[in-house]
Amino acid sequence: MKILILGSGLLGVTAAYELGKRGFDVTVIERKDACAADTSFANGGQLSYSHAEPWASAAVLSKLPKWLLRSDSPLVFRPRADPDMIRWGLSFLRNCTSFRADTNTVSILRLGLYSRKCMHKLMDEEKIDFDFSNKGILHIYSTQAELEHGKRQVEFQGKFGGDEKILTRDAVFELEPALTHSRQAIIGGIHAHHDESGNAHSFCLQLAEIASKKYGVKFEYGVSVTGIKKEGAQITCVITNKGEMKADGYVMALGSYSPVYLKKIGINVPIYPMKGYSITINANEFCPDLSLTDGTHKIVYSHLGDKLRVAGTAEFAGYDHSINEKRITPIVNAARTLLPKADWSQEISKWACLRPSTPDGPPIIGRTPYKNLFLNTGHGTLGWTQAAGSSTLLADIMENKTPEILLHGLTLGRYKKV
Repeated sequence: MKILILGSGLLGVTAAYELGKRGFDVTVIERKDACAADTSFANGGQLSYSHAEPWASAAVLSKLPKWLLRSDSPLVFRPRADPDMIRWGLSFLRNCTSFRADTNTVSILRLGLYSRKCMHKLMDEEKIDFDFSNKGILHIYSTQAELEHGKRQVEFQGKFGGDEKILTRDAVFELEPALTHSRQAIIGGIHAHHDESGNAHSFCLQLAEIASKKYGVKFEYGVSVTGIKKEGAQITCVITNKGEMKADGYVMALGSYSPVYLKKIGINVPIYPMKGYSITINANEFCPDLSLTDGTHKIVYSHLGDKLRVAGTAEFAGYDHSINEKRITPIVNAARTLLPKADWSQEISKWACLRPSTPDGPPIIGRTPYKNLFLNTGHGTLGWTQAAGSSTLLADIMENKTPEILLHGLTLGRYKKV
């Protein structure tokens, strides 16, 4: 069976690997000249399986009025005459209730824990070297209110398989000595000891090579999708700058651009680009060994080989890929305050990406109204975390196998209008 995968980011490459391993004849098309060259290129590096609280929550809702008035806040909306942004924003607000946030948390956690299992299986089989660390992720807090919220989240997720450890201030410093130099107040933390980190870009490049050499997956670069043709309940071909491309089955893994093409064939998926930023510097002995999540500034830190990656913020500004210095500055300032003895005299590498975000939080995996079109998109900030699990679920669905976990809350069916 011939499969055409649109997009070669983490979700496209892991899907290609999984389907190729199962005997499908897979071709991946990508507009860039290499895989993982867009959203998967310089992300925060965290495999945060335990991070399941969606952006849309009652806690975020209470902070929105203050955040909307600040250019340096963790979440920024750039007002524009964009009906898709307005619809997405209204749906986001509808999901900012305790009940809906809890429901979505359960779905995200279920996928996260399953992804950890799938990722470990993949690593055991392929032995990829990608600056992997299994020391967990340390969440730090600067106010008692934030720490108490974190504790409540740990307690709730514990009912559904979550397992994290609450730490005192002294225990935080003992676990990560680099934080003892911090000029930021730290009153306590949470250690997600089952979480991990690694270089997503390096992983993706190597997995694509394995998929190609070991399972015959073909990667065609410089191929831009311009449209999709349909006939009845079937997709007949994908139109590209290199001509029409036909297959028996198609996988949409174009991230934030997925809704652009799906809309043309009558599928309105609630995915909108959430711009994120990262900086990278050469690490020194004063950089943290553990991956960190700063709960106050919504910024993450990962030690990747000889580099320190710092990433964060969420900006809704449409399909604008440009680097806004006003969004980079808060990341640099927060990092310099938290890690004052890191080498900040060097040139800082800056990067921005568009994360494909759903208003409720979970991604969209699986079937569509078209019998031979499948989705693996909408993973937001958790594409690296959820890639292995999502692609295994997708392959099961395409093989008509019963997945190992419930798909409830993870499919297109959760939205009434498609």
